[in-house]
Amino acid sequence: MSLSENNSENKIPPENSGSFEYNFSGREIKLLARFLRKNQSQIPSGLENFSRKVELYIYSLMSIDEVEKFFRTED
Repeated sequence: MSLSENNSENKIPPENSGSFEYNFSGREIKLLARFLRKNQSQIPSGLENFSRKVELYIYSLMSIDEVEKFFRTED
């Protein structure tokens, strides 16, 4: 899972006009998925699609049983 950057001046772009690149490690994706799931009621408006993409990525890697176990564990 990665994000891509098109803003060479490192300024925060106006809404809907920028991106950046970051390649998440497997551990980072898992930690992020658990964090977002645990805090889903607090996810700010505008980050719902990102949260959903992370969750869908986890689902693409595991069976339903594995996903259920994954989200039940803390580590």
